[in-house]
Amino acid sequence: MDLCRFKSDRSAEDDGVWVALDGTDAGGGASLKLARIGNRRYREAMQRRMKPYRRALRAGTLEEATAERITAEVLAETVLLDWRDLELDGKALAYSPDSARDLLLDPALRDFRDLIVEMASDIELYRQQEQEEAEKNLPPSSAGTSPGARAKSS
Repeated sequence: MDLCRFKSDRSAEDDGVWVALDGTDAGGGASLKLARIGNRRYREAMQRRMKPYRRALRAGTLEEATAERITAEVLAETVLLDWRDLELDGKALAYSPDSARDLLLDPALRDFRDLIVEMASDIELYRQQEQEEAEKNLPPSSAGTSPGARAKSS
């Protein structure tokens, strides 16, 4: 077995990849830019935010609401990096770290937060091979790919 299939794209893990919410890449629907859960910034932020709660965490007495709040804040800061065409109650939502935090903290949108965690945990999104294939499938850029552009450079 060739272990290359397990290589991940570290920059995609940290900087995020665009993921269609409707499960297609056809565009037109909402999409999210997600860094991989457990990326370097995520780990650092979790350690920093959980530091005051270490004793309660070890003792198993950390309140669930506190853990959920911290997780949502860290997700907003380090995983949910942007979005396109997202609406709430029919109104377009502009991305900002604060609006991401508010959405992820909203108890009524818990399923949305769970979806973010699930998608950001999907290792296939961050595979080096998958990223290379996705780049091959992108439409050609206008710079240097047309016959006229090639003729000018010769």
